Parts: sequence; structure tokens; C-alpha cells
Amino acid sequence: MPLNDRRIIQIIMEQCGELEERCDGYTEEIVEVVADILAREREHRVSATSIQKKVTDKCDAAGLFLAKQRAKSDPTSEPIR
Repeated sequence: MPLNDRRIIQIIMEQCGELEERCDGYTEEIVEVVADILAREREHRVSATSIQKKVTDKCDAAGLFLAKQRAKSDPTSEPIR
């Protein structure tokens, strides 16, 4: 991995570590999403795969996870559709 890529990943991980924990598992979920997006981008760079839908699906899944986690901790929140 080129040095520049390592530095970018280091910065992203540092920023993820500073995130406010909005619900149980929030930080870990964001780190997983970012790692998955970076892996998809690497695949795209190597084999020119289409990543737009994969990234969108991953972000949607993370949003659903976070909404469910918040609903567990706040029963007055709006229901998840």
C-alpha cells in the first residue's frame, strides 16, 4: 500500500475515534463502513468494477443499523420503515 494511502487511512481512523458515540456500536459501524468503502475503491482501481451501488447499499445498511440502535435506546423515536 502506498504511503499516501496509509496516511489517508490513518487520518480517517483518527477521525472515527473522535466521533460522538450516538448509540451503542456507532463508532464500530462507521469504521466498518469506511473500511468497506475503501476496499471497494481499491477493487475499483484494480479491476474497474462499478462501486456506486455497493457503496450506496453499504451506507443504507449502516443507516438502518444506526436507526435500529437508536430505537432501542429511545422508545419514543419514530418507527423504522
